[in-house]
Amino acid sequence: MKHLKYYLYHPVALFVYKTIFYLVILLGLLWFYGFKDPNSGGFIYEEF
Repeated sequence: MKHLKYYLYHPVALFVYKTIFYLVILLGLLWFYGFKDPNSGGFIYEEF
């Protein structure tokens, strides 16, 4: 059990866990909002 705690809380392991966590959040946001084509939507300020 002591070795497991050592490997789980090792600074390199914590860096890997945080990197994977934030990468999942980033990919989730990209998936949620989608990869929109900037030319597909209407321009807001057409009438000015």
